[in-house]
Amino acid sequence: MTWFKDLNTPYHQQDTNYYCGAAVAQMILDSIGSGLIDQAVLYNLNHSHSAPNWYTSPSGLNYTLNLLMPPPPTFDSFFVIDTSSTEADGSAIIVSTIANFGVATGTLVWACGHWVAVRGVKTSVDPIGSEGSYSIDGFYINNPWPPTPSPGPPPPHADPDACGSGGNRGVANEYVSYSDWQSSYFTACNGQFISVCDPRRPPMRQLRMVGQARVSEGTRLIAPGEALDLAARGLEAHLRSNLQCTLTPALKGARPVSAHLVQRLDRQDEFYYLVTLHQGDRPSAIVRGHGLFGTLQGALSLTGVERSPIIEREAALAAARNAVIDLEDGSGRLTLREGAFAVYPTLVWRPCQESRSPYYPFYQITVGASTIYVGYDGRVYPALHDLGRG
Repeated sequence: MTWFKDLNTPYHQQDTNYYCGAAVAQMILDSIGSGLIDQAVLYNLNHSHSAPNWYTSPSGLNYTLNLLMPPPPTFDSFFVIDTSSTEADGSAIIVSTIANFGVATGTLVWACGHWVAVRGVKTSVDPIGSEGSYSIDGFYINNPWPPTPSPGPPPPHADPDACGSGGNRGVANEYVSYSDWQSSYFTACNGQFISVCDPRRPPMRQLRMVGQARVSEGTRLIAPGEALDLAARGLEAHLRSNLQCTLTPALKGARPVSAHLVQRLDRQDEFYYLVTLHQGDRPSAIVRGHGLFGTLQGALSLTGVERSPIIEREAALAAARNAVIDLEDGSGRLTLREGAFAVYPTLVWRPCQESRSPYYPFYQITVGASTIYVGYDGRVYPALHDLGRG
């Protein structure tokens, strides 16, 4: 029987491109009774206690959480840095912290590039115990990307506020399948799988690795119609299971309406689909599935969200035509002229400074020898840049 625990940790966006560590500190501290602390204050604490060449290093986040956590009886523990040598050990620590102590972890994803709060987990059975084993189905995370809108200062955070309401305000409810967590999100930072978490280690069942059933042989790309059908079948199976998880309200009565194929730019021959579900005439969720094998990779609730984070092709082209695009190498300003540019047939994505979530892909447009990218908000980028640290 499936077991899950979701802490419903309050969701807040990061206030700048590099405040992900500050946003995670804000969410965790708010959830344990410290109240909402300004991200500028949190970032300064994080950064001043971080290792060189980091925005927020593990030591910086750990310092800030321990400095600002409330005293007992409001909060009767503290935080440590876990640097597991394997993904399985690192994931088991996250499960233990959530299951035993009801506290989200601050976890590094995309190698050393980005902090998220892991606030929930779904497993095959209750993982607490000294006998038997369990397997992980997936994690629920608070990804603070994208940053609060600019120009201008970000609005003050509150519980609740506009964070998580969709588009450039982020989406609060994200589920990551364990297979995608292993292969894409929780990748090693300098050989270590790092979380800032509760120090206690009570008895836990043994984590057991299990395979994931493929629904396609992977010899060709799944067609958009097939992706819609797979999403519909998966939706029916979830609702038949009667599992009332955090995503269930966004799935009841929903139907798949569109499927966008996305190619990973950082990996050879890797694709995924973003399938948008609607309840009535409004988007309610996005399901993410492997473009070759059809396996579930994750889902995002859009309940209460006005629009999907995926802008349409014509809107992206209009943004590119109207943008002032200065090339970074100083070679000049790019102009889109009819008949002299090409739009790549799929959306594209990689972890980068311009997008730290696979639900916010780009349109890729080639103009002669130059390539530009149009993001979720219509912003045009002359290049994508590698993530920094933390």
